[in-house]
Amino acid sequence: MEMELQTLVFSKEQEVLIKSQIGPTLNNDELLVFMHVAKRAGLDPLAKQIYAIKRGGKMTIQTAIDGFRAIADRTGQHVSTSDAVFVEENGHILKATITVQKMAKNGVIGDFTASAYFSEYQAQGTMWNKMPHAMIAKCAEALALRKAFSAQLTGIY
Repeated sequence: MEMELQTLVFSKEQEVLIKSQIGPTLNNDELLVFMHVAKRAGLDPLAKQIYAIKRGGKMTIQTAIDGFRAIADRTGQHVSTSDAVFVEENGHILKATITVQKMAKNGVIGDFTASAYFSEYQAQGTMWNKMPHAMIAKCAEALALRKAFSAQLTGIY
């Protein structure tokens, strides 16, 4: 099943809302790039599927796990996503592993497994401190979804 590129169309009012609520620190060029990426990916910033984040004065476009899930779901080939399996040592999370199942055109279901190693993410912040299992699991899920749906998720991080 071929997936057609789904683009979103935002009204002027929605663009103003996105600028004020989602990207208040973005300049006009950054906002245009962000809106282009969101539209092209079919992701809705107002639904918090995609974000524009300033780091070190530069804009980074970051897709939420719900954005990855939405794109995979639109293909009609996403079968399932496993719960995360954690490896821990001395009370510290070492890694999370997740498997995504995708149905191929011939009806065969393939497994795409990926692991996210906690030490590689070095993430700081409230959510990483409060919910480290959930955060590293989302990283592993995003990696597995990117493996399974590489054509649809190319260039989306």
